[in-house]
Amino acid sequence: MRLALLPICLAGLPLCAQWDLRLELPRPTGQNLPQTLITGTGQLVAGDLSTGKGFIASAHRQLFQIGPLLKFEAGLEYSQFTADGTLAKGAASQGTTLKQQGAGVGVNAQVWVPFVGIAGELGLIQRFQRYAFDTAGASSAKDLSRTWLRVGARWRIPSVVVHPYLAASYQQPVSKDRPVKLGSAADLASYFTAQGSGQEFERMWTFGVGVTF
Repeated sequence: MRLALLPICLAGLPLCAQWDLRLELPRPTGQNLPQTLITGTGQLVAGDLSTGKGFIASAHRQLFQIGPLLKFEAGLEYSQFTADGTLAKGAASQGTTLKQQGAGVGVNAQVWVPFVGIAGELGLIQRFQRYAFDTAGASSAKDLSRTWLRVGARWRIPSVVVHPYLAASYQQPVSKDRPVKLGSAADLASYFTAQGSGQEFERMWTFGVGVTF
């Protein structure tokens, strides 16, 4: 029986692999805080974050496969995203820093193109991250739980013993909070609450390498 499966494995080597280890470098983009009018003052508060940096390290295990070209897997990851930006209040402007880091669990489907070593991917990742936003010495921190959608592709580099590959993906949260209006100019805690729910990373591209075995 095993000998009978050998031609199938040779035709689709990555589908015979049980473990998948991957390291990705994301380019996350922060969500701009729209110009928010502070009630009763006439002041506008606005902020934005530049494209950030970070890493995503993940390990995946095959769950099952259907035929020679469709594969399903589950995985764990640890990720960290950071970005710098600015906060403008009236004519004043100051630097800001945002960091999100934590673990995640996910499921992923791979659809392989026969004989060319290319696969498309579609997955969902539940990320549990610690959010930290800092500006001018004041900071806000909270715990986030977000479901991210991942749409990607991979190209397998020909190899005999292990199966290295290059990967790219686009990711964004399925849902996210939005900023809120503030009640007074002195209500800095409320402003940080608005930042904490509205100034998250809202999308990213990732590029990485991996190996299956």
